[in-house]
Amino acid sequence: MRASTLIGARSSAFASELRPARAAARAASSRASDASRGGCRSSRHVASSTSSSSSSSSSDVTSLALEDRKSLLLRLCANTDRGKSVTPDAAKRIEELVAAIEASNVTRDPAVSPLISGEWSLVYTGASAKDAAERAKREGVIGRTLTEVTGSGGNVAGEGGAETRTTDSISSISKKKPLPLGRSISLLSGAVENRGNFQDIDAARGVVENRAELSVFGVRAEVKIEASCVPAAPSDAGGESIRLDVAFRRVAITLGPLPPLSIPLTFVNDGKGPQGWLDTTFLDDTMRLGRGDKGSTFVTVRRG
Repeated sequence: MRASTLIGARSSAFASELRPARAAARAASSRASDASRGGCRSSRHVASSTSSSSSSSSSDVTSLALEDRKSLLLRLCANTDRGKSVTPDAAKRIEELVAAIEASNVTRDPAVSPLISGEWSLVYTGASAKDAAERAKREGVIGRTLTEVTGSGGNVAGEGGAETRTTDSISSISKKKPLPLGRSISLLSGAVENRGNFQDIDAARGVVENRAELSVFGVRAEVKIEASCVPAAPSDAGGESIRLDVAFRRVAITLGPLPPLSIPLTFVNDGKGPQGWLDTTFLDDTMRLGRGDKGSTFVTVRRG
């Protein structure tokens, strides 16, 4: 993307778009959990937001100050139900903003920075249809269901998008296109409610967790994928320490007061468990952006 200055009426219009975006960013840390489970707005609202956002070119994005880019990104993500209802136009706009923010990363070697540790709310994940299909082949039904529920798999624009929110039954959706099992679970209104998706990192202990907080028929539930993590060699990621190598150890499922069900994953890969990596491409006090080995894009904000 090439930077350019805004001129004339475009400058005025884009400035008016950013006023509510700045307000949204100021409240982001206190509303992080709400943002992660904020749900999709009506299809009319999503279409309106997408149309307004798409009116600005990628050159408009790069001309913005960093905080304005972050504000606008959070505003767009808030209308996508963490990426599950993103439209192709909105996904394109979000990817442009993510790339523009990544180009202004303020933290050198984020994989070994103290800032990477913390509790992060997942406000958006995205992936191309090709990357999502490849991931599905490697993970299988059970693996894909877990990554869908915990939000660690990228959402494809238009798959389970805004149009599905105006439909009354799962059967009518499936006639159009079969949805992933994890996505179908999230659409069972009144039975299963996703209360938020989180990524927690404790670099000192070498632990990372992907969590989903759910309500199942009104009973609190949690699905957690636990993994070990170590910084990869800088040479593995272009000469800078941005990558964490991850080995998944177990899945823990909790339902109400029942004892947690722990399912070890170390029976595969010679006891190491499934492996992958996560690049942190932008990091500061309030926001972390990442790219996963399965082609996913992550947008997270710090909680608390």
